Amino acid sequence: MGCGGPRGDYSLVDLVKAHGTITLDGQPLPNAVVTFEDPTDDTMSYAKTDAEGNYTLQFDSDMSGVKVGKKVVRISTTRRLLALASKSGEEEGDVDGDPDAVSKKKPVELVPDAYHKNSELTADVVQGTTRYDFALQSK
Repeated sequence: MGCGGPRGDYSLVDLVKAHGTITLDGQPLPNAVVTFEDPTDDTMSYAKTDAEGNYTLQFDSDMSGVKVGKKVVRISTTRRLLALASKSGEEEGDVDGDPDAVSKKKPVELVPDAYHKNSELTADVVQGTTRYDFALQSK
């Protein structure tokens, strides 16, 4: 689908409007990319935390929410997603999947691997539950 093309049919997707707050060692975690990944079909919803660590999940650029079911949650301060780049003003070279990306200085990941690369975080998304908070520990 291109710009101005037909919009998706969301009536077939069971979405829950979901949001929450992420803290690291008791402090809000700003500018972190949050993904709720569905291990059964490789779809995901995504968000970026604000200065207070708050986030609201997007299913795609048109629709907010996350599909019902068990999700693997990943949180990272260095991950970049193309879908979030235009919203945050990041340059395309800073985005995952860009083979021409040239990093001037590699950012330092603040979140332990157990919350992103080798995530142990999960969320069971069900209708009626909209808040998913995560209190992360750096050690």
